[in-house]
Parts: sequence; structure tokens; C-alpha cells
Amino acid sequence: MARNKRRWTLENLIDFEQTLASGKLDTTSSTRTVVAEAVKGKTGSEARRAGLHAWLEQVRGPVSMGRKFTSVLALMGAALIIFMWFGGVSAVMGMLDPVRGGINVTWFLAALIGGQWLVLVLAFVALAMRSRVGEGFSGLQALIGKLARRYTAGGEKENRWWRAVMDGGGAPRAVVLWRLARLAQSAGIGFNIGIICGLSGLVLFRQVGFYWETTTQSALEEGLHVAVKLLSIPWAAVFPAGVPDTSVIHESLWKSSDPVRLGPGPSQWWLFLLMTTFFWGLIPRLILWGIAWRSGITSLTKLDFQARHHRSLWRELTGVDRVETTEKPLDGVLVLDVGGSGLTEASLRPFMLRRLRVHPAAWHTTAVLDSGAEADAANSLALAPAGIVLLGEGWALSPPRMTALHSKIRGTMSAQTPLKFLVANADAAGNPSAPTDEERREWEKFVDSLRDPDSEVFFFDENA
Repeated sequence: MARNKRRWTLENLIDFEQTLASGKLDTTSSTRTVVAEAVKGKTGSEARRAGLHAWLEQVRGPVSMGRKFTSVLALMGAALIIFMWFGGVSAVMGMLDPVRGGINVTWFLAALIGGQWLVLVLAFVALAMRSRVGEGFSGLQALIGKLARRYTAGGEKENRWWRAVMDGGGAPRAVVLWRLARLAQSAGIGFNIGIICGLSGLVLFRQVGFYWETTTQSALEEGLHVAVKLLSIPWAAVFPAGVPDTSVIHESLWKSSDPVRLGPGPSQWWLFLLMTTFFWGLIPRLILWGIAWRSGITSLTKLDFQARHHRSLWRELTGVDRVETTEKPLDGVLVLDVGGSGLTEASLRPFMLRRLRVHPAAWHTTAVLDSGAEADAANSLALAPAGIVLLGEGWALSPPRMTALHSKIRGTMSAQTPLKFLVANADAAGNPSAPTDEERREWEKFVDSLRDPDSEVFFFDENA
């Protein structure tokens, strides 16, 4: 099957993380050229998705860990559906009292329908109480993930991509968890189909009665009336034959004076149980499956690749060693000289034209954006459609102050406004010079921590 070259899939994501984890990163000039072509006309997360996808297609080897993992998931999904189908059939058979030849409707509703809802409620409560999920939204999903990794790894104790995805959080983690959630709901779908098949088979091929029994007749009978009325709301108006009425419920009470073996029916009970399983067992599972499927697709479209190892690769592909192009520079930017470095527009304009592909349309010196500076910056930004450049000295990084400034900018300007950090030092004569390696690492670490897909960091280079 040909790989889709236009969008990310779980298979692509796994191959991408596995390639990064291997440490064999191809950032040669030819690869960077392919990436540069892929990102033309794109910015922010869209550019990263397109560029990193193009890079993956260049470097991906013949063995696809993503394909192996998704294939194992597909096989496990099919096996789970079959297994749970048999489980549903067996559960119905277990409900049949061999002596009386009947099914206790209260036990059927409590165990086979109520039990499923109890599991779902507990799963949602557990999810809400945790700040972040572990290896799955539920224990079943965590188990599915572990088994799939074990059969995919081929002897390895742990797939290298798994730790990168699960520890990194965000959209990549959500993609995997929603796929596991979809698989778990497939198991629930198989279980409910098994219940429907088992109950239908008993009614068709055996004489099955339906009853309920209690030592507190009035209390349980009233409760059963309420339960039947509530559960039958989805179909009562159009299919009244599937709703046991007051007389049917009352006559179904098992009494010690009744014959040992029940006669078949009444039909209202087995129709009610079939409809209840369909509407309150199968339909919710189908809805949850659809939610998981849609959420997985949404998570794939939200991949922004903001983890540190993603941004490090992106800098290698498009940063300091950016491939030169013959394109004209982008439009103007607003430059904010944070703290007043003393570096001049004239000294930095050539570097900004060549490396950042922008030119300064407006230049302000500011430590923080006060109300007056906000108004000036907003007016200047109208003349600078290419975004904002924050100019800072390598030695003068103050993460709290820069974080506050970043938040202020994002609160004042559009969230999609391109934001570039330009880091340079000023020598004794006031000319720009390159920051040290340690300063580069600190600034890269800080900008990565912002997890802003429209923010990048650039470093002045005398040789640019």
C-alpha cells in the first residue's frame, strides 16, 4: 500500500519517533532542500508538519515500525472482537437457569447492561481524577498497548518510539491513546453483538421464559416499572411491543407455587432485552468508537512537534544551516530590542535579510510591554505583517522576564503572529557577535519550553 504523502498517520508518527530515537539523522543539503520545498508558503505548525513529513519520506528505511505496530493492533482488534463476541454469547447462556428454563430479567439488566455502564463511569471518574493518563485511558487499553509493543518489538524490551511519544505528551501521545481507546470500544461492540446473538439464538431455538423474583415484591416491582419506562424511552413510541406493561411485569414474578419449569415468553420481555442491549449497550459503544476515531484524526491534525528533540531537528533542517534560496525576503517585521542591547538596525539588517528572510519595518527598545508600548507595538505591527523579532543578548537571558513578555505579546497580538527570537552579543564597539555554545543551548532550551509552534530562535553568525 502506498503511503499517504500529504498527511500524518499513526504509522508515520511511529516511524518518525523511531527514526529520531535511532540517532541516525539525515540533515544533508539535499534533504534540507526537499524540506525547504515542502514548507514553501507555510508557517508555524503547518510548516513543521509538512517539512518533517517530507524529511521522514527521505530518511525512512525499508522496515516500518509503524506499519508493524498498526498491523499488530489490527490483528489484536479482530481477535478482541471475536473473543468478546463469544464472551457476550456465553454471558447470556450463563443467565439461563437450567432448572427453571428462564432468564432473570433483573439480573440480565444489572449484570450485562448495568455492569457495562459501571465500567464506563469508573473509567471516566479515574480519568477525571488524574492530571495525565498513564499508558491508556483504561486498564484494558494499557494492556493492549503493552501486548502490541511486545509482539512488535521482535525481542526488544521496549520500542524506542514509545517512550518518546508517551513521555512527550501533547498531540502525539493523544494519537496513540485514542487508537487504543478505539480498539477497546471495538471489544465492547463485539460483546454487545454477542449478547444480542446469544439472546436471539435462545429465543429462536429453545423455549425460554423470563421472570424476576424478590423477597420485597412491592419495592422491586416499582423499581422495575421505573427501569422499564426509562430504558424504553428510545423506542417506546414507535415499537410498543418491546415494552412490558404493568400486567406483564406483575405476572412475571416468580412465586414458589409456580411450576418448576417456565413456559416460553412473554415476548415483550425478550424484545425489551434485545432493544435495551441495542440502545443502551451497543449504541453507546458505537458512539464512543466514533468519538475515539474522530479524536484520533483531530490529534493528528494538531501535531505541532514542539518537543525538544523535534525542535532540535527542525533547527538542523531550517535554522543555522538553512538552505539558501533565491526567493525575496518576507515582508517586514517589528523588532523589539529587549533590555536595550545597543545593537543597531543597520548592523543587523544584512543578517536578518539573509538568514531570517525578513527586514525590520519598525524598531523599538523595550524591557516589558507597558500600556504605551503596547499601543506603539500594535501600530507598528500593522506595518510589519511578517511578525515580531525579539532581539536579546546571549548572556542576558532571563526566563521569567522573557516568558512574561512572550505571554504579553500572545495576549496582545494574534496567536498565529510569527515570533522570532534573534540572539546576538554586542562587542566593545557595539557590533553584533555570535553567542557562545552555552548561551545557544540555554536559549534553545528556553524557546522549546514555550511550546509555541509559531516561535523560533535564531543566532547571529558573523559568517552568515
